[in-house]
Amino acid sequence: MATLYLLLMRGFGWIYYFAPRWLRRIMASTLGGFARLVGYRAAVIRQNLRFAFPGDAPEPVHQRTELIKQFYQHFGRLGFEILMLFGPMRRYAEAQGKCGGIEHWERAKAAGRGVILLTSHTGSWEVAAAMGALVEQADVLLVSRHFKPEWLHAAIERWRKRCGVDATYEPRTLRDILARLKRNGTVAIVLDQYTPPPVGVRVPFFGLPVGTNIAIAVLAKRTGARVLPFKNFRLPDGRVVVEIGSPVPWQVHDNPEVELAINTAAYSAMIENQIREHPAQWLWSHRRFKGDLAPLRDGEWERGRQHQAPA
Repeated sequence: MATLYLLLMRGFGWIYYFAPRWLRRIMASTLGGFARLVGYRAAVIRQNLRFAFPGDAPEPVHQRTELIKQFYQHFGRLGFEILMLFGPMRRYAEAQGKCGGIEHWERAKAAGRGVILLTSHTGSWEVAAAMGALVEQADVLLVSRHFKPEWLHAAIERWRKRCGVDATYEPRTLRDILARLKRNGTVAIVLDQYTPPPVGVRVPFFGLPVGTNIAIAVLAKRTGARVLPFKNFRLPDGRVVVEIGSPVPWQVHDNPEVELAINTAAYSAMIENQIREHPAQWLWSHRRFKGDLAPLRDGEWERGRQHQAPA
């Protein structure tokens, strides 16, 4: 059965690749329309949008309504782009063109401490990772999760490697990241997923304090690796654009807990800006706004994460 599923996924991936742009739009709209019709994570999407764009006035209500429609269209395209991983992804990524801001990555590499790409689930991350590895020959390690069932995980890992993208998963994530940075490699880490204490700290995201992983701040402090914003988005014609920003300046503080928090807050603000630029292309179906969403308490960052119980 696993072989049949893989053949079907590869088949749809190749069909999407060879289809003219007008047919790709129809295929993506059909898939996205079906997801909306069956209510795929509809409650989560509505809740996330209400947190990010609050209010009951006509303008925010209209904005949320339009973003729901646009998100499902994006979701349809994203689904087929992920399916291309099981076949034509190399050709597709190479045809997208060069990454913008590659000079920032080259300068960061010249420092010799490794590079951390600060990214999110915006745009088409599988295409973007393959573009970086294939087009710019970047030594990319993608921090990912272990997929289920196991046959799917093995297939994803195998096809990512064919595009030059390595991935790491728990429990070996930290070891693999440190090894990659030690040899001046590049690690891509998404920072738009909910993470409670003690691994996460509550920092502002769309105006709400949300548990956010401190891993990038910890790694930057420990290794001296340069942190570069990495964003990707899709143009109306379907092409994926990748842009690498200049290094994020490190903010120093006497309290180590506060130091990690303020830098994580800066990273989170950059991710929020990326999402605001292309709001329909973020993964609104992911439950980002979880846990304690009450306003930050006085001295919360100073007291440290060990004193923050997950809500």
